Amino acid sequence: MKMERKVLFVDDEPEVINALRRDFRRSPYQTFFALSGKEGLEILDRERVDLVVADMKMPQMDGSEFLRRAKASHPEVICVILSGYTESHEVYDALAKGIAKAYFTKPWEREVLHEYLDNLFRLKEQLEDKKLLEIVNSVPNLPTLPERHQRILDLIAGDEDLGKIAGLIEEDPSLTAAVLRLANSAFYAQRKPVTSVKRAVVVLGLNVLKDIVLSLGILDSFVRMGGDRERVEELWEHAIICNRMVNYLYESLFHERLPEEFSVVGLLHDVGKIFMVTCLSEKFHEIVRITTENPGKDWLGAEQEVLGVSHSLLGAYLLNWWNFPYPIIEAVMYHHEPVASGIMSPEITALVHIADFYSHKVLNFQPPSPLRTEAFLIVNAKEREVEAKVEKFIEVSREGNSTG
Repeated sequence: MKMERKVLFVDDEPEVINALRRDFRRSPYQTFFALSGKEGLEILDRERVDLVVADMKMPQMDGSEFLRRAKASHPEVICVILSGYTESHEVYDALAKGIAKAYFTKPWEREVLHEYLDNLFRLKEQLEDKKLLEIVNSVPNLPTLPERHQRILDLIAGDEDLGKIAGLIEEDPSLTAAVLRLANSAFYAQRKPVTSVKRAVVVLGLNVLKDIVLSLGILDSFVRMGGDRERVEELWEHAIICNRMVNYLYESLFHERLPEEFSVVGLLHDVGKIFMVTCLSEKFHEIVRITTENPGKDWLGAEQEVLGVSHSLLGAYLLNWWNFPYPIIEAVMYHHEPVASGIMSPEITALVHIADFYSHKVLNFQPPSPLRTEAFLIVNAKEREVEAKVEKFIEVSREGNSTG
């Protein structure tokens, strides 16, 4: 029998707390309510709380400070932000620093908020799958970030001087090249070429820079572990194209930039497969053998046959271990199942699914699994419309490479 989940809501506005009390009166959760960060910390010390939902704008102790303290003293608690639309920067900053795992915007609909919390718990349970833990624990040393990358992340987290951060980046040629390449991409639309790392840091912003450093650090950690380096670089090239395509399609379909918290979701969507190549090479080659000898065999089916779990679930586990926010973890977990029920960010997950499929075709690779045409309905577009945008993306990319 499962224990009753305990949820704590923290907000300084009595009317908000009263509304939450009404909305969760008949919920399956045991609920607690606090009108200040101080009161919230006292409840956390007294009760075994599973999930905290906190407002960002509070006097004396704001939401960021409260969640930071809550996470420090109770690391097992899921921290969620309940924010207004005007607090997007603070919200992303909290997600980027690992203070919170997810967010929900005010005003809320009772059923939608209930479902959101249910889905957070469901996601957490899936990441605790026994077979998954058995596989990961069979690897003696999980990939860790290189020291330089970790030092850069520490400087970013500490809001250090941009010149100091840029200087540390410049010590790594591959990181320098990646930062300059992104700052000069069409996505950031700079009138003049960005030639210095410090200027690139200003153009990208510290939160996007953090994602780049973290993603490249993850790749470097896998490369250092050995395995099939050529295959890893092949997967990474696919991931780079997928990430650019996700950004391009989102902006093209929704006429706005991809939300910052998803800026590297395409880069990370196949991190579980890279893990297989470097840490489970024998199993990976067995999957390759099965799919090669049986052309009609689905790659995901072969993964289940050999490992009992998919690369998507493995990737989600690793990202959770590295403390990425749940929105990215979810998109990685479901990028081959965009029509699964209860997905919190369906449009993003569907776009990663679509971009994953077409970016294999850009590289003249056979996609490992079929395209789910229902994904087009999720992003409210027709298949032919998206394919035309993909063709345009390829054309723009080739023009950029020929002039770069």
